[in-house]
Amino acid sequence: MSAGGSPHHGTGGNSTTIGPRPKPTSSVNFGPELLVAVWTMSALSIVVVALRSVGNAKFGNFQISDMVTLLALTLLVIAAVLSNVAVDYGYGKTASSLELHHAMISLKYSTVSQAVVTLAATTGRLAFIIYLIELLAARKLHRIILWTLVPLQVIVNVISVFLLFFQCSTHMEELFNPSQSSNCMSLKVQIDYAYFQGAFNSACDLLLAAFPIYIFWRFNWNVRVKFVLVSLLSLGVVAMAASLVKTIEYPTIMTSTNPRTNRVTLLRWMFIEAGVVLITASIPCLRPLIVHWIKKFIKRAPTRHRKMDNAEGTQSTTLNVSQMTQDWKKRWIMPYMQQTQSGVDLEQHILASISTHIFAGDREFLDRHVPGIVKKVEVTVVADEIPLTEVEEHT
Repeated sequence: MSAGGSPHHGTGGNSTTIGPRPKPTSSVNFGPELLVAVWTMSALSIVVVALRSVGNAKFGNFQISDMVTLLALTLLVIAAVLSNVAVDYGYGKTASSLELHHAMISLKYSTVSQAVVTLAATTGRLAFIIYLIELLAARKLHRIILWTLVPLQVIVNVISVFLLFFQCSTHMEELFNPSQSSNCMSLKVQIDYAYFQGAFNSACDLLLAAFPIYIFWRFNWNVRVKFVLVSLLSLGVVAMAASLVKTIEYPTIMTSTNPRTNRVTLLRWMFIEAGVVLITASIPCLRPLIVHWIKKFIKRAPTRHRKMDNAEGTQSTTLNVSQMTQDWKKRWIMPYMQQTQSGVDLEQHILASISTHIFAGDREFLDRHVPGIVKKVEVTVVADEIPLTEVEEHT
């Protein structure tokens, strides 16, 4: 009867147990508390991803990573709806009087929700990996490292979903009816793999956060530019922290035998992790839109902002930025066709990318803080035709 995790709340020296005193441990409902976290993270993710999509569409930077991000957001919202339905059927309640039919339905929806939110976090990480490939992977080694993370992310996290659904072999009905769990594997197997999964995801977040620092700190750019870029692109450390906390919560499954409550805290942190992954992956894309709104508000600059289609914008680097942004296919083909050899070429390639993505509509910032790299002056010399034959002087 101690399924709620707090079996004995002191009754003092009074030995009488008549009346409603025993009810606190059997009437606790953790469902609403779960839904607060679920819908808060979902709402924040919807707002941030919507702003990202609007900004990138406005400046002509809507790429594959944006589509993958929208897919991740869709999965997160689906998982939130499933959790809401599970709570409606009694998920999170410690009451033992719940009908078996409702209890099984609540477990079914919560289990599917756990699987979908895992896929949402995975897809969010994939979106950020693709974004970094679009933005910074100008060298073959960098592309290989980032592309290797894509299948690893899919495999490691899909296996956890597989273990979740097939922990009772093919006896799916036992998964949602704990009273008949003779064919189910020990929870320790799931927890052990969850530790590995959490460690892998945290390491992946750390690598994605450190990668921009490694790239930018070697360039001879103003410290302010480096700080802006690193602070925007290295927010993965926050996702790493959320992933670590979620991983630590896995053993709480063993603290209660009530299947409707023993995963509530874990599920809450899974939504927090997925939301943080989506938000931190989208924040770098918000800068152009926010700068545009600020300039429009203070009327310091004209309200008409184009991506990079004016003459000054297209001459900002030795790389043809407008050609890269007009056709998203070329953004993927060009880095593989052009093998940048020198550090200068690499720097110019990356500068072209961040000029288009992060500093779109705010080129003055780069012009002020990256002297000697951003501006390119084309000079055309036209000379009058002068005969090259020598004219002999006749004396």
